[in-house]
Amino acid sequence: MRKLGLSLLALIVVGAIYYFTSGSTQLALQMKEQVDTQMATLQNKGFTVTAQEVDTKKEHFVITMNEPEKIAAFLTAKGMQTTAKDLESLKGLKIGVDVAYLPDAYSAASFDIYPLSLPTSLSLSSVSGNEKKVLEQLHNMIEKKTFLLHLDVNKLGSGFKGYMKDIDEVIEDDKKVKLSMKSLKFTGDIRDDKLSGIKQTLKHIAVQTEDNDFDIKMNNLSSNYKVTGTSKYDYTSDYTVENISIFADNSFKMTMKNFTMDSTSKEKDGLLSVTAHSTLDAIDFKDGQKSGSFETVVFDMQANNFDIQALSKLETIDPDNEEELLATAQKLISKGIQFSVSNFSVKHIEVDKKKLEGFTLTSAFDIDKSLDLSSLERNPMAAIGAIDANLKLTLSNQLFSLIAQQPQAVMAMMLFAPKDVNGKKVYNVELKNGKLTINERPVM
Repeated sequence: MRKLGLSLLALIVVGAIYYFTSGSTQLALQMKEQVDTQMATLQNKGFTVTAQEVDTKKEHFVITMNEPEKIAAFLTAKGMQTTAKDLESLKGLKIGVDVAYLPDAYSAASFDIYPLSLPTSLSLSSVSGNEKKVLEQLHNMIEKKTFLLHLDVNKLGSGFKGYMKDIDEVIEDDKKVKLSMKSLKFTGDIRDDKLSGIKQTLKHIAVQTEDNDFDIKMNNLSSNYKVTGTSKYDYTSDYTVENISIFADNSFKMTMKNFTMDSTSKEKDGLLSVTAHSTLDAIDFKDGQKSGSFETVVFDMQANNFDIQALSKLETIDPDNEEELLATAQKLISKGIQFSVSNFSVKHIEVDKKKLEGFTLTSAFDIDKSLDLSSLERNPMAAIGAIDANLKLTLSNQLFSLIAQQPQAVMAMMLFAPKDVNGKKVYNVELKNGKLTINERPVM
């Protein structure tokens, strides 16, 4: 038994010696070869890549974004959510990439990624005055690598982790604007050379003017994205934000506490279905002398039957091409779409320090495939026959009484009285076969 233990120990020692000498060198060369191959591939995907080799364990690349459509197609194939429209404003951007091979026990390669220049649309020659001053400051931030992303790829090539350098900068325009971001970290998984999931956390991000006339802050953000199928539309995602605060004009203030959202997107038989569930513990606001709050906000929705091909095409169409937009939108609803809100509710509402019970709303809309979008401009009422909808609004007696005091609501409440159901006020609105009713009373 002792001999067996010594033999195993010897094998481990020999393996360790191999890894940290010839084995590690071989792995570094293999990773270098893969990186060089991938960089060469980018040349045909809308990028221009120039390389400067330092030695066998370090390299430096400069990547220029030239063709947004090709780049968007390439990134989408790799499992990333982006479009040519998203990337158009980045055309001409140059990115520096420093690669180190086998930098630590986790990594086969590490990457420092940072912009080297602004996009072509933001050249100094195209602006003047304060805009030029701001761009000069951005150039200075680029020179000192303010926007640096660090990435480590594991030795199996199956995952990565990284972070973005903390930001604490002041930009001088008409006013001084402070930008800050702290502790952005992420981990991800790679499967079959594609992104299969990524988790991110961010401790703090803020934009603040010197006299506090505008200030937005978010604390403790997290997100989790996971690919669930072969299509870019097959995924689940969830987000949380502990605190969001917005100040404006030294008189308006709004804070949101504990926002969460999770969603699922699925493609089946060329059609898209999406579900989403979101909650918010509280929204507090103050505008001058008025103040209020909403407590326990819930929003659940579902959408079905959107044509995937049309949806993908909408991402690439010129927004000025009205004819193509209309034709694509018609195809988008060609199978008849369904949209529903199973729960939109606020448990409590506080107005001027008076706490009231809130409301609940549910709704559903079915748009028949027979709807002709081209006829709507000539006759908007043409949509009525192709849409079935129902909406149910349940108000607490306290909230109903408050609304009834508003002059704008008096006439509507005189014409359409609510139903009393279990001590609450209820409105049922239905559109069916071209007829609209409120609490079964015809409107049209």
